[in-house]
Amino acid sequence: MAYLDLNAPLRTDDSFRGKKDEFYHKDVSPLEELPIDMSSAVVLEYMHNICLGVMKRLLVFWIKGKKPVRLENPEAISEELNNIKTFLPNEFNRLPRSLEECEYWKATEFRTFLIYTGPIVLKGRLKNSLYKHFMILSCAIRLLISPKTCYTYNNVAKMLIERFVSEYSTHYGEEYVSYNVHGLIHVADFVMMHGSLDTFSAFKYENYLQFLKKSCKNARFPLEDTYNRIMEHIDIDTSTIAPNYPILKNEINYDPLVNRSIDETYYKEIILNNYVLNSTNLKDNFVYIKDHGIVKVINIIQFSNGIIKIEAIKYNIFPMFQNPI
Repeated sequence: MAYLDLNAPLRTDDSFRGKKDEFYHKDVSPLEELPIDMSSAVVLEYMHNICLGVMKRLLVFWIKGKKPVRLENPEAISEELNNIKTFLPNEFNRLPRSLEECEYWKATEFRTFLIYTGPIVLKGRLKNSLYKHFMILSCAIRLLISPKTCYTYNNVAKMLIERFVSEYSTHYGEEYVSYNVHGLIHVADFVMMHGSLDTFSAFKYENYLQFLKKSCKNARFPLEDTYNRIMEHIDIDTSTIAPNYPILKNEINYDPLVNRSIDETYYKEIILNNYVLNSTNLKDNFVYIKDHGIVKVINIIQFSNGIIKIEAIKYNIFPMFQNPI
């Protein structure tokens, strides 16, 4: 089915429970017994809807689709993705893979491509009209992922997404405006109800599946044993003492040509609550500072009184793109 109407009436709790809309409601679900508003509690979840849905579909179009939308040189993009590995910070849990392996990418890889690497590697390599169309989605989702912009720029994101969906059929054909594509127009509304996209995504549950699989493996009584292991895991998590940040690692030997005082100790790495900085590793020594833009960390110094200083070089920056925002 193709979903071409951008102004269709929204579903209500009654229609979810089969009281008014017999067209799509075919049977009774036990979920109907729950005291919840089904229309707002049952969300369009972006790991499946956007990353494994729309983003994956776009890549398939560009790699295997009809000639007008196909990449002329996908190998060049694969090579660029391979080059980017060196610069991807520690906070990314998966490194980029070639487009040839796109079929086997995980949801986090599609997210990384949509938000971070795609705008770089596609520029000048994808047909300009298709690149601009892709950037509409990339910018909108980036606004909705950030807790800082998901509310203040919600209307902008919603407008961009509606534009993306309305132009989708022009680029790829009306028959490909699937449920995932149409569903995009409601994503900004769910963000207003539940917060930024990551607050109601399936990523955290997906990561937990590995633990559940290991808990079930070789269990004599699967349900009981798995429950016990989960409870043990929760007890361990709650009793673990949080690390005392910041943590300094890899002390650099004293060098009178570098050290300006015997009170200074140089380190290669500092671990903070949410990220890592490294003075020698390219992928972890660039950081964006609110007041000063992009800087490169060159020294991490601790003084004898315990004070830590980070020295950095400031870079001049300019916008990578002007459109769509």
